[in-house]
Amino acid sequence: MAKVEHIMPDVEIEELGNSMKSELISCISSHIDYDSGSEFCLIPRIHPHIRMIDRNSYDPIMLSIGPYNNGSSALSSMESEKWNRLDYILKLNCEKGLKDYLTIINRLEKRARMCYSGDIKMNKRKFLQTLLLDGCFVLVSLGGLNEFISAGPQRATASSSHAEIVEEEMTSGQPNLTERIDIQQINTRNQNDIINIVVEENTVPEIELCLEISDHQTEQCVYQDNTRQIGQWYDIFVIHDLLLLENQIPFFIVEAIYEVVSSNKMTPTCKSGVARFIEMTLPFYPTAIRESSRPIDFDHLLHLCHMYFRPSSNEQEHKELTAQHYIHQFLQLGQGYLSHLGLSQDDHFPNRWRRATQYHEAGIEFKRRTYSEHNPHSLLDIKLRNGILEFPFLFVDDQTSVLFRNFIALEQTCPQVGNDVTAYIIFLAKLMSMPDDIALLARKGVIAHHMRSDRDVSQLFTRLTKGVVFDFYGNYYLNHMCLALEAYYQNRLHRWVAWLRHNHLSNPWLVVAALAGVIVLFCTIAQTVLTVESYVNPK
Repeated sequence: MAKVEHIMPDVEIEELGNSMKSELISCISSHIDYDSGSEFCLIPRIHPHIRMIDRNSYDPIMLSIGPYNNGSSALSSMESEKWNRLDYILKLNCEKGLKDYLTIINRLEKRARMCYSGDIKMNKRKFLQTLLLDGCFVLVSLGGLNEFISAGPQRATASSSHAEIVEEEMTSGQPNLTERIDIQQINTRNQNDIINIVVEENTVPEIELCLEISDHQTEQCVYQDNTRQIGQWYDIFVIHDLLLLENQIPFFIVEAIYEVVSSNKMTPTCKSGVARFIEMTLPFYPTAIRESSRPIDFDHLLHLCHMYFRPSSNEQEHKELTAQHYIHQFLQLGQGYLSHLGLSQDDHFPNRWRRATQYHEAGIEFKRRTYSEHNPHSLLDIKLRNGILEFPFLFVDDQTSVLFRNFIALEQTCPQVGNDVTAYIIFLAKLMSMPDDIALLARKGVIAHHMRSDRDVSQLFTRLTKGVVFDFYGNYYLNHMCLALEAYYQNRLHRWVAWLRHNHLSNPWLVVAALAGVIVLFCTIAQTVLTVESYVNPK
């Protein structure tokens, strides 16, 4: 007997339709239109599939910045420090109150929400408070106020993470300064005793300021970072957390706070001080950006840090590399084995990347690129010239994986920043896929690491490429160099010479013996020729 198919009654269909219509309206009303041509980068949520590969590379340790990790009990210990920095900001300019800061941030709220691709469930009041506290923390902790403090003769220095540097700069810039600025501790108060924020849906926030400000407007307001008592853990963990992709706030929030503090359009921007801080956090990585060319157009801290890793544009090197490749192709055109080289994108895969030991066996030498102040280079500036592959020095430790993972996540979710770091990591992952590759590059001075073994380093770079989407046929900065590398590797003459040099000419005594044998052979041939000549044409 055939089974009777159950048909939903019209009443249930109507109810379902109304339910879906309500859900659709709710979804559309809460939807934020993201402009693909926007001037800022999105701050996305990391996909759970990617997060599972290495969760520790995306989760903050002790500091929450932005709405994604806000409210986490594991990160609550740093919340009092944010209020401490807000107190410092308020005392820097006693003419401005909390209402001034929240008013300008309230105008930027919609723009700030559009920066986040994840679902922000914070209400208006909580979101504005988060932006203000986190913006003050970034501005004070990263030296964004250095220029402002140095500009005012009666400003006090902040003993934040770079207070000593600021004090040295002020002292050197003002040789007639005879009075030392006393550093006193700001007594932080309970959060509920500092401000009471009342935010309506479409109105400017009304602020009740409970913090007593001194009547003396010229009183020097000073800040002391109590977290310095924690020691080096604080510095390392905070820097770690500030450079996580999900732990960002749009930098225009920080700039807005700075504008209210300075209240002077002639005051230098805070971007220079923040960029200087980022430079100080990258001591082991070469950068091509100098003080005169510091970035001034960035969207958040990780974006700024990413700019220091971009390959420097050297058109001359690019032209030389391209010319060498095409000349080599022309010279090899008549050889029969060229058909299977895969140098044409229409026939075969052109950009096959090989291990360092394979390139070494083909005669390619590895060399550490010398850093020069007159001709600086970034970490990604790899150069191939005359069979020598020059690498900028790479130092690998536990933090390397975290930094590179977040760079890759930024490039994978924000195409506007390019794919340079992704191409570099994928190239290194293949080049250093085995422990003997790491050992070879370490002997050449190209790489140094503090990992337990060479295998750990090779596995680190292999894991970095897991889940990464990359177009090998696309236009990326290593494209021409990889073509030239493959052409060099496929040259049989290069492989023969390399085999002879590695297997028979590595011993200096063998080189001397071979040279002596060549001389004896040459003399024998010359003697034979002269003997035949004297016999054929006797005098």
